[in-house]
Amino acid sequence: MKKHISKLAALMLLGCSASYAALVSVPAGDLTGNTTWSASNEYILEGIVYVKNGTLTIPAGTIIRGQPRTNSGTYNPGTLVITTSAKINAVGTATNPIVFTTAALAGTGGVPKDTDADGYFDRATHNGTSVTNGTFLDSDPKNAPLTPTSATTYLNAQFNATTPTNILAALSGGIIILGDAPTNRANTVSIGEGLFAEGEGYIEGLAENADTAFGGIYPLDNSGKLSYVSIRHGGAKLSDANEINGLTLGGVGSGTQIDHIDVYVNFDDGIEIFGGTVNLSYLNINFCEDDGFDVDQGWTGGAQFLFVLQHPSFGDSLLEADGNDEDPSNGSATATKVTTNHRPYAYSVISNGTWVGRGAGVKTGLRMRAGFGGEVLNNVIIQANQGVKIDDVASAGESESDDARTRAVIGELVFTNNTLFGNTTNSQSFTEDSITWDSTTTAYSNKTTNPGFKPFSVTTASGVNPVGLQTGMSGAVGSFTTIAALPNNPAFVATTYRGAFSTSKTTDLWTNSWTALNKRGVLVSKGNQE
Repeated sequence: MKKHISKLAALMLLGCSASYAALVSVPAGDLTGNTTWSASNEYILEGIVYVKNGTLTIPAGTIIRGQPRTNSGTYNPGTLVITTSAKINAVGTATNPIVFTTAALAGTGGVPKDTDADGYFDRATHNGTSVTNGTFLDSDPKNAPLTPTSATTYLNAQFNATTPTNILAALSGGIIILGDAPTNRANTVSIGEGLFAEGEGYIEGLAENADTAFGGIYPLDNSGKLSYVSIRHGGAKLSDANEINGLTLGGVGSGTQIDHIDVYVNFDDGIEIFGGTVNLSYLNINFCEDDGFDVDQGWTGGAQFLFVLQHPSFGDSLLEADGNDEDPSNGSATATKVTTNHRPYAYSVISNGTWVGRGAGVKTGLRMRAGFGGEVLNNVIIQANQGVKIDDVASAGESESDDARTRAVIGELVFTNNTLFGNTTNSQSFTEDSITWDSTTTAYSNKTTNPGFKPFSVTTASGVNPVGLQTGMSGAVGSFTTIAALPNNPAFVATTYRGAFSTSKTTDLWTNSWTALNKRGVLVSKGNQE
């Protein structure tokens, strides 16, 4: 593809939006060299777009729309892929975020348009000045984000669905960033003459080729910056263990800056990390069909300040943490300690998360398995079927020497200063030996006392208030103020509280003004908001 992108429309009014913007089509294929987009335009990803050999700069306030999947037999939703040879520089602000959303057209009953009833939603096309076949379903993403569900239940082929659904997800692809940092994958990428690239693999959800390879030997690898970015209505499941997530990070290095990410109504995981050393912070993940936050393949970075909220009608685990890939067909190495070949032994730090499940329907709040190790600190887990679960050797693909339970027994998986309340089962469980990590064990300082949240409602104004110890609620101070010290990592911020937000009722939440749920008026802006 040529380096430039064709401008197919100009000065069009988008639905109910009060501002005009030019529509710029970004064809599927390669976007090569340094490219800078403009916040005065709206960009439509017509398929899988691979950024190669340069930097894509996206200024604050830009809207990017991904086309829904077609029935052509080729999986081609609008998806942005930053390959290992490229970088992204997408830095928004709290008052002017970058928004990725869908280019699907509006139908009736609050669902996307499907003119020919083939089970695939209609894509936007243009006549040079406007959308010729309707208006965008998400007509004003900056000011009026869509609801999580539509008014009408439907069955759509894009979901690989066998039962009707009304989730407004899988209406575009997502963002995929690929880097050269280490993973613990087996060497599956051929470099010719019977040799294979060390620790490299192909990212799930896309065809296996040079553009989809990731992983390497450079822990400080830099894939650019992603900050104040909202990713909405994306994701898809091609087959088991083969999906596109809201944000996918493959072998991304610690030189990359990723913070203030909003994933809203995604059909698969909100954020999934495959190996690498990247650190992340300020992650708001709401209403994912599968897991909220998913890590595997030897990730050795950290994540701090996560608010993961499920919809009452859908969602799997809040956290799924694997040390190695649970699917042996993906060619992952085991989590066994490796001193050669640069393969990392999984060790992650996850701190200051507020994890809100949907009740008995969610499998687990925090699930750790497949050789996962590290530190899980200062979290609050509520409304899950089981607060935390650590799998043992009985789980598929694990060995006696590297299962997550064994790593916990020998102190390589630490779970301290967390609060579990209102889950069907507040404690963890194991198929084999048990470990007591509860409020009676002083060394761990985990609590099963009420953190004092107001009742959550995802459908009413100010119905989601993630600040604990609210006035009139029976919260226990120790559930929030006894914390574990964080590792010596410049990516972490010292705090005095558990969970994603402080107990201050008068300070703006870090989710304020730029996340979809806050713009909808459901997620409060301050803790004292009634």
